[in-house]
Amino acid sequence: MENWMRGVSMRMFTDEDMQRVHDYSLELLRENGINIANDRVLKVFKENGFRVEGSQIYMTEKQVMDALEKTPSHFVIHGRSSARDLDLGGGDYGVCSPIGPVNVRTLDDGIRQGTLKDVEDLAKIYQGSDVININTNNGVEAYDVDEKTGHLLITKAVLKNTDKPVYTRLFTYEQMHEIMDMVEITSGEKLEKGGNIWLAPGSCPSLSPMAYSREVADCIVALAERGQVVTLGSATSTGVTGPIQIFGTIVMQNAEQLAGIVLTQLINPGNAVGYGVAACPGNMRGARYCCGSPGRVMLQIGSIEMGKRFYHLPTRTEPYTTESNTIDVQCGIESYEGSICNILSGADYQLGEIGTLDSLMTTSYEKTIIDEEITSRLFYIKEGIDVSREYAAIESIMDVGSGGTFLMEEDTVEQMHDAWYPTYTDWNRDPDKIPGDDYEYVLRKANEEWKRRLEEAPESMLDKAVEEELDAYIRAHSK
Repeated sequence: MENWMRGVSMRMFTDEDMQRVHDYSLELLRENGINIANDRVLKVFKENGFRVEGSQIYMTEKQVMDALEKTPSHFVIHGRSSARDLDLGGGDYGVCSPIGPVNVRTLDDGIRQGTLKDVEDLAKIYQGSDVININTNNGVEAYDVDEKTGHLLITKAVLKNTDKPVYTRLFTYEQMHEIMDMVEITSGEKLEKGGNIWLAPGSCPSLSPMAYSREVADCIVALAERGQVVTLGSATSTGVTGPIQIFGTIVMQNAEQLAGIVLTQLINPGNAVGYGVAACPGNMRGARYCCGSPGRVMLQIGSIEMGKRFYHLPTRTEPYTTESNTIDVQCGIESYEGSICNILSGADYQLGEIGTLDSLMTTSYEKTIIDEEITSRLFYIKEGIDVSREYAAIESIMDVGSGGTFLMEEDTVEQMHDAWYPTYTDWNRDPDKIPGDDYEYVLRKANEEWKRRLEEAPESMLDKAVEEELDAYIRAHSK
């Protein structure tokens, strides 16, 4: 049967352009190499015949292509409820909650540092969402927990409050394995090479230019050792940690991604990898990370095309970001601009940053709800247009004739509920009830929604025996 649906496709590069990015990236890896000052990783490269000089690793075209050939074009990440499973790269789209903001903001209390209770409350809010389908143990940093045991407590906070697939921030090599041990307890399965995927990092970012930190390299190794997704990424800033030219930054971060893919496949051939996208222009007037710039849209579309169209890899992107520190007009412009390009350019999942303000530094409870509405709008657009004869409505048009109305037409009555309508914004404002200068109307509706979700959330979504086993593990590893 012919497919009559026509979706949106946002593109920037020709096939020839993408081939040039690939070729230039190979040149960088061959001539400059990638720096990874990590003895564990350097040993792996040496044992596999790579040219290594100090901590600089050089890669040939064959070595890169061998790794790409082993990397799967899609992967299934599991939730504790099988209905939550997502086939990323296979047609599903993953909407993740954020990783790593340091503050929270609410309409009630303003801005403050995050706590463990915020981590748990946000996990409950994300669980109650019809849009967010990947939960996280780090919707905000928890400043009231001990650094040595915090990774255990925040991981429990999300595991007990969601049955969706789980994203994690990065920790040390040993701590990443402890996180995966905890996921084993709640999933009832071993996390091992060749097994199911239950965990993904928000990002294993390169250290631009042309390097990976020791800590991130350790996390790549740990995840691949247990057969879990390695989502790569870069937070390159043009003119600062990358070339001022957008094309040059796309080339450089592509080279960095290829190096991360090679490392992952050396640890575990066939391990799932996500091609991550997150670069931004540098704000050369203010020396700041500029995640609200339209140049960021260009960087992301070009990079999404490399991951998705050229390498055919599951591709992760980063929408919703804004420079604004409050929910204002600037926030709306930048959040929608970044989200439309990310969701409609063919990416498969997100390092969500949903609900974030102030260049990813703050998670807003209210903006989380508003960003969900942005996403639902874009999902509706992404579904595309049916161009079949039935949807050309020829018979309906001829039935109504010239000068008639379609209000009571059979098609209208049958399909009127298929249209998109807002949940938190309002198309039918009554100026007598909602004055034009009431700028907090939508914020109040969002405030009511996240409070409703918290009120209705269960105390725990884990069986008592599983939660007790989890608590015993935390006690044993907190000494």
